[in-house]
Amino acid sequence: MATKLNLHKLMAVGQGYLDEIAVETLDRRELATAREMIRDTLRGAFRNWNQYLLREELLGRELAATTFDPQVPRPKFRIQGSFAYHTVNDCQNPPGQQIDQDDGVFLPQSFVLVGNRVRPTIASAAYFKLVEKALAPLCRREGWTLNPVRKGSCVRVEISERLHIDLPLYAIKDSAFEQLVEFTAADSLTKSLQMRDSVDLDERIYRTLAEAEIMLAHRDDGWIESDPRKLEGWFENAVKLHGSIVRELSRCFKGMRDARFDGGLSSICIMALVVSAMETMKDLDPTRLDIALVRTARAIARQVEQPVGNPAFPGDTDKLLCKDWTPDYRQRVRGIFLSVADRMDAAIDGTFHKGLALSHATAVFGDRVPANEDLIAMGGAVAAVRSTPAQVQPKPTVPRTQSG
Repeated sequence: MATKLNLHKLMAVGQGYLDEIAVETLDRRELATAREMIRDTLRGAFRNWNQYLLREELLGRELAATTFDPQVPRPKFRIQGSFAYHTVNDCQNPPGQQIDQDDGVFLPQSFVLVGNRVRPTIASAAYFKLVEKALAPLCRREGWTLNPVRKGSCVRVEISERLHIDLPLYAIKDSAFEQLVEFTAADSLTKSLQMRDSVDLDERIYRTLAEAEIMLAHRDDGWIESDPRKLEGWFENAVKLHGSIVRELSRCFKGMRDARFDGGLSSICIMALVVSAMETMKDLDPTRLDIALVRTARAIARQVEQPVGNPAFPGDTDKLLCKDWTPDYRQRVRGIFLSVADRMDAAIDGTFHKGLALSHATAVFGDRVPANEDLIAMGGAVAAVRSTPAQVQPKPTVPRTQSG
């Protein structure tokens, strides 16, 4: 596609927008350090559970009255969410927006199941209580905030106005738990700085678990089946099929949302819309992220007029990602993606003026778009013409004339 201007470098990794919205090394280091402190605290707490829970709280009244001696294992951990998907961005408007790291906490299922039925050994409420009572002194000492908001499916530790760590609490099949392998604290810190900290457990074991072999503790609903691998697997397959541009588009649109939108459009919803849009288009050119943004945004604007399915629960209308959208909100979402398509189209093919093109990109993606016109190139045939060196042309032949 011939265009007047090429904004790929302005938007892409290298010197562009995706670099500007990336999580900085200091924030990654602070999260990694806090995560290891949390993990070490929880390992010790589960080993000494009776310092935090009464026997009846841990086991339930009936089992506590017996001679049963619970051998509570140390939990194991795994990074999840945007850090695992490699779609994490810096926060643009803290404290309302924060960098969120999800660190799953895992125990063996023998502590919650007997004959495939839930029992009160490590009841979900006790799981939450043990984790929270163990972390409270650490949070006070470090100046962190424990559960600044109540989350039914996790414990939250707010590290600063920019950073928080969510701890979803899981139980998994015993044999798998025994084979899970964690990184050491030092390795985890090093790998986090290299964007390789998405795997804290042995992948072969983790991937082969059946759906029913992973359960999530919920504050209100007890133990529920909830498999974080569904979203991870779905997104990994999308990247294998369409390439890393899936991540780049997701990050760009998440950044756009953070700069312009006031909430309600979840990151998973954006990722689902991107993947669904790519399934309706021919392959996108990874060397023209700017054009890919135009085409994908237009496709998304069409898609949001219909229900947005949850890739973790395909076909389940109770799990739709747009379940709470009003008609007005749906039109707002449609309008914001249309504005991305129109503005970026105008920047790419509506002008030869780089400053004007830059203003179009900034209007939709915010002031983290680099204010650097050198990242905008002349596009297509225009670039070819301008790059052709001038050549001396032969003088025209003047025909002889005869006067008279």
